[in-house]
Parts: sequence; structure tokens; C-alpha cells
Amino acid sequence: MSAKPAGQSLRLYRNLSPALCQAARVAGPFSAKLALGIAGRQGLMRRLLDAAPALRGGIWFHVTSVGEYEQARPIIEAVKARHPEIPVMVTHFSPSGYHFAQKRPCADFHDYLPFDHPDEMAQLVRSWWPRLLVFVKFDCWPNQVLAADRAGVPILLLAGGLQPKSVRLKAYARPLYRDVFDRFAHVGVCTEEDRVRFVDDLGTTAPVTVTGDTRVEQVIVRYEAASDGETCARLRQLGGRLFILGSTWPPDEKLWLPVLAKLLAEFPDLRVVLTPHEPEPERLAGLESELHSQGIASQRLSALMAESMVGPDHPTRVVLVDSIGVLAEIYRAGHLAYVGGSFTTGVHNTMEPAVARMPVLFGPVIQNAEEAAVLVRRGAGFVLTEPAEALSRARSLLGTAGELERLGNVARQVVLDQRGATARSLKVIEPYLQD
Repeated sequence: MSAKPAGQSLRLYRNLSPALCQAARVAGPFSAKLALGIAGRQGLMRRLLDAAPALRGGIWFHVTSVGEYEQARPIIEAVKARHPEIPVMVTHFSPSGYHFAQKRPCADFHDYLPFDHPDEMAQLVRSWWPRLLVFVKFDCWPNQVLAADRAGVPILLLAGGLQPKSVRLKAYARPLYRDVFDRFAHVGVCTEEDRVRFVDDLGTTAPVTVTGDTRVEQVIVRYEAASDGETCARLRQLGGRLFILGSTWPPDEKLWLPVLAKLLAEFPDLRVVLTPHEPEPERLAGLESELHSQGIASQRLSALMAESMVGPDHPTRVVLVDSIGVLAEIYRAGHLAYVGGSFTTGVHNTMEPAVARMPVLFGPVIQNAEEAAVLVRRGAGFVLTEPAEALSRARSLLGTAGELERLGNVARQVVLDQRGATARSLKVIEPYLQD
């Protein structure tokens, strides 16, 4: 079957891409992350071509970074369990994703993806000649897609996402990405909202179905497999309601510290569990000093755990978490959650508190997490930008009878909607694995 001719935008990209690849190398010294990626690609084509004899006819997954690799892992593990004879190779774009995978490999081969040069992509496809090329989430490179399409390699997208304000939907970029995705045999997306954007906004003619988010599905699996644990049990012994400030950075704390005293005064049954993303001694001491200056009784979690008995009359109003690795268990005891990171590089995991039946609050930077946007659209997630707004929202949620329980169930359903994502993704892949 002959490949579809490249449209004007794709031809323009293809002509410019060698210069763009060279520009990336020239810019390397000005970006530590880019420089690390360039260093990791030294000798890359030779490594990829040398590996070809063992990989030819395999399944090629491409992911950009850590989050996308986490989405790919359940699918890869399911494929390998069912078809152990088929080689699986994973290419990574970012250094963080590549190094993460080196410690947690799940395929027969892991390495960087070359920069999107048309000649190198064509050479790699001819050398590996995979039976299937699978992209995860959205990191779909036009020359890579075009090379696979011209070689007759079926192309899939799984756990795909398309944000409402994605550059792919801009007028100048839409023709290019429509041309790219029209070459896919199937586009599997996380949500119905994603499907509508691919079909109606981008205008792709490829089949698009909701297969779900495999990473979110793993949250369900871990939650249901875990027990409450000692930390959860001890926090519940305090009685009342728990407001979890999860994985916070200083900008997140600046949102809440000015209003915590008012919130705690208005709701005597409320306690706050403050979980800094990096609980370094200096940071904990600074938080303790700030809480003390406001007259708020605080205690470190390690000290609370060491007490022989804890009950509803305990004087602590803020528990300061001084260890790592316990946040998922802490969420199990909570009633309302705020997730940090959403004033800096992007919100952290919003699905862990959601699956624990809590409405979820966060700052404005949520573009990295489609699930956070889904929580907002369904009324169980709330974006906050300043302390007065944070206080007002918390008052509303805590002061309205039944509201935490009602919205907590909505939040949990957002997660449960992803159940079966791995099986649905495998169902899309399976027809291409039959000899």
C-alpha cells in the first residue's frame, strides 16, 4: 500500500528539519537539559543500527519522558506476557525519561530517539523494520511518522492527549499535525474530551477511540492493593476532618500559610497535614517557625507516630510530614486535598487524592496533567491563584453539608473511568501482532 503524499505543511517541515536538528545541537551549551540529551545521543545511530538484527520485526514504542514511559509500561508488560517471542524496543526523547527507564527497564532495548532528521528516521525504520510503531501520549515526530508510513509500518497512538490550548490546534500548526495523524492506523485517547478535540478540532480522519489512561489505571491498582497502614491509622485517630496539603513547594505554602489560622479557627474539627515535597531540616524548621508565629500548634509526623496514644483531644492542628514515601497513605485518611507543584513546573499527582474520594485543589499550572483538567471540568477540581481565593474555596467545601463526600465521589469516578485502559489498549494492538 502506497503512503499518502505529504501535504504542503509536512513538506515544509521536512525541508526545514535538518536545519532544526542542527540548531538544537548548536543551542546545547545554553541548556543543561538539551546538552545532556545531546551527550546521550553521541554514537546513537551506530548503537541503533547495531541492535537491528535482534530487533527487526518487533514493536517500537516511543515516549518522551517519565510520565509517558509510565503510561507505556503496563501496555508493554501486557504485550510481553502475551507475545514473549516479539522483541519490544523503546526510544526516549528526554534525558530524564531515558535515565528513569535505565533503572526500570521493561523492554528488550532502550535508547534515545534521534533528533527528527528525515534521513536518519528513514534509515532507522529500514533497519529495524518494526511490525508496529506505537506512540504514547503525544510525542509524535513528523519525519518518524512519515518514514514509518512510507515503509508500510502501522502507526498507533495510545493514552493519547490533546490539550484545549495545544499548539497542535493553532491555525498555523493544525495542517501539519492533521497530516501527521491522518497516517495513523488508530488513535487511542485518554478521555472523550480528547477524542472530540482530535476529531472536531484537529480534523483527523484516522479512527479515534477512547482507550483510557494506563498510568491512571495503575493508581487504581495500587490503591486497591494497599492497606491503610500505620500512618493512615494514626492520623485517623486524631478525629475530625483532615485537609492534606500534598507535595508542596514554597509557592504552594505561600498560598495557604496566610489563611490557615483563619481556616482552623472557623472549623474546630479540622486538622491540616502539611507534606513538603522536599522535607529538608531547614525547610521544616522554617515552616514550624511560621506556624508558631501564627499561634498554630504543630507537630512533626515522626513525633506523632512515636506517641503511645493519640485521640480527638490532641492539641496538634497541623501535622508536618518529615519523611518521604508516605503521601499516598496519608491521602487515604484525608477529606480534602491540595496538590502542590502547580505554581512551578506543573501539578503533581492529582489522581492519588482523587481515588481516595477527595475533592482536589491546586494552583494554576496544570497543563502537564490532563486528569487535573478533567477534575476541573467535572466540578471536583479547583484552580486557586491567591490566598483569599484559597480561603473562600476551602470555606465553601468544608462548610457545606455533604459537599466533601459528594465531590469526593465525583473525583473518584474520574479515576475509575480509566479502569480497563490497559486491556483496551492491548485490544487495539493485538490485530497487528498476528503472524
